[in-house]
Amino acid sequence: MRLVTIAAGMFLAFAGSAFAQPYAEPADLLEAFYKPYFDGSFPDDESQFRSTALQALYDNDAEITPEGEMGALSFDPYVDGQDYEITDFEIGAAGIAADAASADVTFNNFGEPRSLMYEMVREDGGWKIDDVVSNNPDNPYRLSEIFAEAAGVAQ
Repeated sequence: MRLVTIAAGMFLAFAGSAFAQPYAEPADLLEAFYKPYFDGSFPDDESQFRSTALQALYDNDAEITPEGEMGALSFDPYVDGQDYEITDFEIGAAGIAADAASADVTFNNFGEPRSLMYEMVREDGGWKIDDVVSNNPDNPYRLSEIFAEAAGVAQ
């Protein structure tokens, strides 16, 4: 019985670390991040994809939003819409400068072209999403500015 307990503990330890492995390349991060939009396997906790700074914005928004009300985000900023049906998904080549990177992600959502620019930082040995920018004419935004506006902070 003791051997089974030890084996189970080792499996969970290794499995847990496999799920939280850092992303060696920006494209690896973006591929893993978008995978649930194609197979429905959304994680309960997306913080593994976010930088410390971006996670702090999500946490602050949750803290200042009254219970039962919608927070700063009234749409999914990663698909530039409330719903999604993604086709023609492409990740552009990342521009990397030291511990910062940016890459464009393009796709069609319900047949409408979308283009998002991801700003990423290297933290904890891998790449994390730090901000998202949409220059789509019908809904331009910077994710960090949406959170700042909701928190009443001037940018």
